[in-house]
Amino acid sequence: MWKYTYYLFRDLSPGVKRFIATESLFGIGAGIFSLILNLHLLDLGFSKGAIGQITSLGALTIGLTSLPVGLIVQRVGRKRMLVIGMLLSFISLVVFGLGTSRAAVTAAQLIWSLGVTAIVNSEIQLIFQYCKSKKEETNAYSLLFAVFTLFTGIGTLLGGFLPNWIQGSTTVYQYAFFAAAGCFALSAILRGILLPAPDQATNEGQEVQKEDAKGAAGGRQKKRHAVYFLLALSLLIFNSGFTYGLLSPFLNVILKFRFDMNDDTISGLLALSGFFFFIGSIIMPYFIEKLGSRRSFIVLFLYNILIVALMAVAIPAAPFAILLLLRGTGFTMLNNIIDSESMSAVAEEDRNLFAGMRTVSRSVGNTIASYWAGYILAGDHYLLPFVLTAVATLLGFIGYTWFIQGMLERRGKSDPARREPAEA
Repeated sequence: MWKYTYYLFRDLSPGVKRFIATESLFGIGAGIFSLILNLHLLDLGFSKGAIGQITSLGALTIGLTSLPVGLIVQRVGRKRMLVIGMLLSFISLVVFGLGTSRAAVTAAQLIWSLGVTAIVNSEIQLIFQYCKSKKEETNAYSLLFAVFTLFTGIGTLLGGFLPNWIQGSTTVYQYAFFAAAGCFALSAILRGILLPAPDQATNEGQEVQKEDAKGAAGGRQKKRHAVYFLLALSLLIFNSGFTYGLLSPFLNVILKFRFDMNDDTISGLLALSGFFFFIGSIIMPYFIEKLGSRRSFIVLFLYNILIVALMAVAIPAAPFAILLLLRGTGFTMLNNIIDSESMSAVAEEDRNLFAGMRTVSRSVGNTIASYWAGYILAGDHYLLPFVLTAVATLLGFIGYTWFIQGMLERRGKSDPARREPAEA
């Protein structure tokens, strides 16, 4: 498998390699931020309910601004929008480190959300634009996310130690925000310099899609089918955002209060979980190569339902930690296949629109779930989010099986390289 991964990276287009190589600093900064934010807010005196409100406000902002940003991307350009988003994220981290009031923290969250919106509405389309084929798109996405999750784990580990090394004045986490901000700033500069302009990319798959689009432009019926397809994919991604928002933003809080863990233990466990995210991302192309898209979806949905249901049981910290690591791999693989297969199935000329719809759908799901989870945790119900996540994942599986599976397969028939492997 590792030899397979080596050949995948070796055969990537130059622009894709540069994109992936500059992902490390981005991941480190995101890892530090993800660990320290809730702990910093708790030390500032914010309640768990208030933290849930702030988190959901950020997700709501992403949802409301994604479609306008998707339109702006067409004028500004994907690369430039990506760099702008990373610089906004840098500014937000500085504000998080300096501010102590509810107003300052809310402003920082809004700036962060705008930065994330700019990033997620440009990065996948940009790296896909550097690809030569649809198959390379899936491989590029998996390897990009593998690097991101590996270095996010490193950042999470650093986030546990930095407060001990460089303690701030408002809370012990203050200066860690500035370290994360530096990572974002340097990553933005490197990407601005090293990434090729999109018009230098040769996307063979893009040319095929343009020809298909011309052939499909003959009538409104086909256009309506394309809209239905984008809406169906958006519903699947809404479910993905909902299951993320119930648990992922609050894992550090759950570990702190459900198992009475200290910050170093939490950072170590979440960093190790990040390594399992990395493993999931690395094996994703190999997994699809062996099982095909349809079987991969089915196996990963069922795996995630089982693991998160077991995490809802009242168990000691050690078996819970093992399940958390196993979920990290499966959850990453499921979300990767949803994102990569969805974007790859969409025609190039519809990708900016779909990126906006995707972000809106994920953000709305994340907003609802985060707001709800904040109140659940405020009542000290540390098992219920896992029960709800298992149920939501089951509903997502039902929706995929009934509505989306057939649509993806019909789209895949136009590309022989992406067809399912023959039945044994």
